[in-house]
Amino acid sequence: MLSPDSSTQDQREEETKMKLTSSRRARGLCRLAFAELVVLAAAVGISGATLQSRPLPWPGNARADLAIPDDRWRSVLDEMGYEDSRLGYTADEMGQFGRDLCLMRTVGNLFRDVRAIPRSSGVRAEGFLTDASKAAAIVERGYLLTDVSAARMLPLPDSSAWGATWLTEGTPPAEALEAMVRYHGPDAPAGGAPGVLADAQRAAWARLPASVQRLVVRLFIGAAEAAPWLQAAYADPCFAELWGGADHTATLDAVYARVTAPWTEERLGQSVTRERLAFRALEVLDREYLAFGSILFLAHLDRGLEEYRRAAPGTTAPPGDFTGCDFETALGMVRIRGTGTDHVDAPAFLTLDLGGDDRYDGRQAVPLSIDRPISLVLDLAGNDRYEGGERPVAVGCGFFGVGVLVDLAGDDAYRAAESGLGAGWFGTGLLLDGSGNDVYVLDTRWGQGAAHAGVGALVDLAGDDRYTCGYEAQGLGSTYGAGVLIDVTGDDRYVARDDGNISALYLNQSVAMSQGCGYGRRADLGDGHSLAGGFGVLVDGAGDDLYHATAWSQGAGYWWGVGILEDLGGNDSYRNGKYSLGAAAHFAIGCQVDLAGNDRYNVGNSATMNQYQGHARDGSIGISIDGDGNDEYFFKSHCAGSGDLNSIGLFWDRRGDDLYRVVYAAPESPTGWNDTPPMGTTTAYPPFRSFRDDLAAAGLFLDTGGEDRYLGDAGSARQRHAWPSHRMPRGWGFGLDANWYPKVGAAQRAR
Repeated sequence: MLSPDSSTQDQREEETKMKLTSSRRARGLCRLAFAELVVLAAAVGISGATLQSRPLPWPGNARADLAIPDDRWRSVLDEMGYEDSRLGYTADEMGQFGRDLCLMRTVGNLFRDVRAIPRSSGVRAEGFLTDASKAAAIVERGYLLTDVSAARMLPLPDSSAWGATWLTEGTPPAEALEAMVRYHGPDAPAGGAPGVLADAQRAAWARLPASVQRLVVRLFIGAAEAAPWLQAAYADPCFAELWGGADHTATLDAVYARVTAPWTEERLGQSVTRERLAFRALEVLDREYLAFGSILFLAHLDRGLEEYRRAAPGTTAPPGDFTGCDFETALGMVRIRGTGTDHVDAPAFLTLDLGGDDRYDGRQAVPLSIDRPISLVLDLAGNDRYEGGERPVAVGCGFFGVGVLVDLAGDDAYRAAESGLGAGWFGTGLLLDGSGNDVYVLDTRWGQGAAHAGVGALVDLAGDDRYTCGYEAQGLGSTYGAGVLIDVTGDDRYVARDDGNISALYLNQSVAMSQGCGYGRRADLGDGHSLAGGFGVLVDGAGDDLYHATAWSQGAGYWWGVGILEDLGGNDSYRNGKYSLGAAAHFAIGCQVDLAGNDRYNVGNSATMNQYQGHARDGSIGISIDGDGNDEYFFKSHCAGSGDLNSIGLFWDRRGDDLYRVVYAAPESPTGWNDTPPMGTTTAYPPFRSFRDDLAAAGLFLDTGGEDRYLGDAGSARQRHAWPSHRMPRGWGFGLDANWYPKVGAAQRAR
């Protein structure tokens, strides 16, 4: 049996783990050296540097190789007694669970084949890592998850041209200031209305290096091109009503309260609201225009940074006494700061800081209004602090528009109360950090890669980082949303606090809905307006990481949502509770994959309960896969390949010398649900006399390589054995400990 849990001991283990940085990687994970060089090269501007597929130093362990061979899979189904050629659910079968508004094709298609789910999640994880330094590509991939394809292979004018009707081609950057101030709309002629500039403003602009001037002009052109498309996304009269009429007199806080009502208001613990406009807005939002405008602006951002990085060394810094340059435009304030220590506490369309240890307060990188739908903060260097304050919507939140924060270097600290740090609400929110050991704190929910009708992404390219949230964050995808958290490399710590969202239903543990969680609105017990969920994705490329959360976390799906957690390398530690580690319920999909490393799953966590690590319930699919390493697991009931109520649970440990500790005691008075041991079982029910009697349920436990130990209530006899079960006519369970793969020797690992 496990020793009693000790918070002090856990804390010490976590602190010790986080101190192991570059020396450990140098000893064992030599592939990281390449990854880090590539990422740092991209951060400092080596043109053309992109992340490539990064296989581990021993053969057969690239992410694409992590798939059960066809012949082995067929033999498993045969031994289990399952005769169909494919294990999954058709669209007609899933349709019997009822209708929900906003169900996306990209979600529905995944139910067809359980093996297709980890293939899909692996492709998406590798794609996000490959494009991690490209803002436009990250957002484009996010919208593709929500079944929106726009701005693919987006053509842009040659870098030698401006490509704007209102700015005469060949205009030097030094002379473009007047044109930006004159600009007053997408069809503005080259002349435009006279701009109002003071001599001091012109003089300050003239002191900027040409590379900085060009970057500002490039960003302005991108916003000018993108803004009309974003405004078109909100052209329906519904949005004018939300924002207080034709003049849009409502405050951001008032609009926020209305559109979040379906997810905040309740009666007797169930979702209810009479805020009909919030539902209407989901129906009439033009998500294609939103995606196109977002990607268009970010493509210009990528282009502008590429041009800036190509500038000759020593030509990008302003004079040492340069303090700033501000000017008003039709898109909002443009604010440029020098290399000193600056304090920014007012919103702007564009804030560009050229260096220094700076502080940003309030609603930075948040669209100024639905009429001015773009805001960008771009900080090039320094150890910066971003403090969002106590109000929601701050620090990289796309609220009815595009909110982007890019910080290229430094050990930075980011904090928001709610809806920030890469959050999208009917818009696109992006936080991209280039390097440094960073701290991200979200006091409550909806951030660190979270989206409701849009895309919210947090991307960190390098460093040992700390992510802390309350709940519903760190890769949360709600209705029509893709919430994505991508950390390319470093020893990172992901924590959804234990006190974030306490629920009596979950025995006073927190309902985290974090770390790769697809989340829909369940209202069959409330006002009836159920809404399908979206995609919540967390991808960690490399490093020894810690994941700490409780219920609904770490690759979890709820109510027509898809949750994905992909960790592609390092010795990682996972701690969680119910419905976690590749788990799902209520017509949802959860997928957790750890490619390699000696990992620990709930080791020492006596507080965990059940229904985790390859568990699914009620028309769902839950998958947990570990690709390699000598791993340690702790299981209770409904774990490790558990299918409950017309669902499929799959657990697969491909190879390694693993240790399984199991605590399970058969109940004295079994009722079916409470009599579900772990490791390849289904829950038994009496006949339903409905469509449920015709739908399959399956639980599969597969350990296919290594010398394993089974302690506690598992029994050592499982080594090199199979244990099928058939607990109801359409319910199959199967467990297998086999040796499909040769043991990976120490010499191979040391390469």
